[in-house]
Amino acid sequence: MSSTQFNKGPSYGLSAEVKNRLLSKYDPQKEAELRGWIEGLTGLSIGPDFQKGLKDGVILCTLMNKLQPGSVPKINRSMQNWHQLENLSTFIKAMVSYGMNPVDLFEANDLFESGNMTQVQVSLLALAGKAKTKGLQSGVDIGVKY
Repeated sequence: MSSTQFNKGPSYGLSAEVKNRLLSKYDPQKEAELRGWIEGLTGLSIGPDFQKGLKDGVILCTLMNKLQPGSVPKINRSMQNWHQLENLSTFIKAMVSYGMNPVDLFEANDLFESGNMTQVQVSLLALAGKAKTKGLQSGVDIGVKY
């Protein structure tokens, strides 16, 4: 066995394969449904880029306050990265208090770094399902009852 086999960078092999597999599971149709659901509830526009529109956490925190009033007491509107990451982690904590299972959550960096948008999509669909289970009526039928 030669030592050159271990000199592969992070963009090759398994990590590239995993990233490509995750990208292939991302569903543009589900993104469109989520966009309609989130914008309909919050009254805010996500914009053309789903990831960039949600990255600062403002829309997601606003969404949680619509689903469970007062669950996000302070939303940072600063453009500083740490404020945006704080919004995302506050949103994730609010999803837990809303009754979401930890396995259904995404991590802040999945969205912030665009690391795993498939997991973000899965989490938001689960949140929509949880809201439906709790009796939320919205103009968009999205998510499976939790």
